Amino acid sequence: MSETICLRLSKETAKKLREIADKEEKDRSTLIREMLEQAIKEKNVEQVIELYRKGQVTGWKAAQLAGISLWNFYKVLAEKGVLLQYSEHDLEEDLKP
Repeated sequence: MSETICLRLSKETAKKLREIADKEEKDRSTLIREMLEQAIKEKNVEQVIELYRKGQVTGWKAAQLAGISLWNFYKVLAEKGVLLQYSEHDLEEDLKP
């Protein structure tokens, strides 16, 4: 099921959207939907990284919350310069069913 959302964009943003949509041979609605879905995924990962930085979740739990593999989560951390945090307690938590 989908929901319709209306929003206002500056003329410049609307123009850039049209240009990108034309280059990719997509209609603007499809392009906006794809861009928004990607931005939501990225924002979710940012929020999960913040939880991880604060020690509120383990790497494994963070990867699950982000919807990506542990390997990819660690890769994102490295790209963002975030140090790995893994303790004996984290291991115990990760091994729980």
